[in-house]
Amino acid sequence: MFSTGSKLTLGFAAAATAGFVVYALTQSGGALGTAGLFFAILALGGLATAIIRAGDGDVSAMDAAAVATAPSGAQPAGSSMWPMVAAIGAAVTLVGVVTDKRYFVAGLAVILVAALEWMVRAWADRASSDAAHNQAVRRRLAHPLELPLAGLAGLAVVIFGFSRVMVATDKVVGPIVFSVGAALILGFGTLFSVKPGLRRSLVTGVCALGGVVVLAGGIATAAVGERHQLTEAYEEDHFGSREWGHRECEAEVGESDHKASETVALKSNVLAEMIFNGSTLELALIDGEVDPHTLTINRGETVSVLFRNHGQGEHRLSVLAGYETNESTGTRTANHFCTRAIPEDGTQILTFKMAKPTVEGDENYTYHAEVPGVEGAEIEIVVP
Repeated sequence: MFSTGSKLTLGFAAAATAGFVVYALTQSGGALGTAGLFFAILALGGLATAIIRAGDGDVSAMDAAAVATAPSGAQPAGSSMWPMVAAIGAAVTLVGVVTDKRYFVAGLAVILVAALEWMVRAWADRASSDAAHNQAVRRRLAHPLELPLAGLAGLAVVIFGFSRVMVATDKVVGPIVFSVGAALILGFGTLFSVKPGLRRSLVTGVCALGGVVVLAGGIATAAVGERHQLTEAYEEDHFGSREWGHRECEAEVGESDHKASETVALKSNVLAEMIFNGSTLELALIDGEVDPHTLTINRGETVSVLFRNHGQGEHRLSVLAGYETNESTGTRTANHFCTRAIPEDGTQILTFKMAKPTVEGDENYTYHAEVPGVEGAEIEIVVP
């Protein structure tokens, strides 16, 4: 008895056979077409044979066991959100291609997670005809990976949201916000620990609500921006964290000089000492040679010098490493390295690198060390 599937496949095989004969007679036995049709006949014939042997998947209505285990009688797979998550990840990835690489990486991560979860869900839904058993199989496989990652993601959301709130609020209000948040977390944590009989849905709802509040607050304050003190400090680069940022290298004592460190490690490998005696700046090389006028530094070499303030008041050491010219605006910006202002008898180390050599007659590459605000307290630097 031929089933519907076998009849259809045998019909295709017969059509391929007829095409093979017609092509061979009309095209004088063309090798390429003849070989293709011949292998199509073999493939369709083999497929028809397999379908006939399998009975086209039909089972007898009188066989109760076969009817119960037939694929057609299995419970259909449930709906899944992971295809939608993968689509969102793909959209974020496309946005990241033209905007920011961080969005691109985040989109790829979302696509990867969605693909893994979708694959596990599809496999578990077909483990048996019992939905409860399928759900247990999925949890046993996925929860050891899902729960730690979910906890890590939740922690990242809380840290991000809370950090945006802290950098946007005033420095006086910030500690109050932090204290209130800590008190709420401690209070709810204590309540959950002394009342273990609380419904899981209630605990989950409170935690989810707290996370949403923190995230929403972080997004709202991130849209407002950081408080103006932080924005100003970043633009002026008070602490010299960027390569050629604006540094407070003038004589005035600024906010970045507050509680300046005067500790120098014993293992500090310094090239020379620069000693300010109140009116002049003296140079002493560590190897014993004394040259109070000129310091020679190899180009591209990172060096450290020790600055000692023996003058009255707070002073700093400033090293001028030429100028950078903005071609679009024509303005020049001085490349400064400097210590923080230190009090009398204080000591601080300054580490810097001269990227370009000095060129005689070119004021753009005039290098020297000085004590800002004190005329004549200067030492020439030569970079071969």
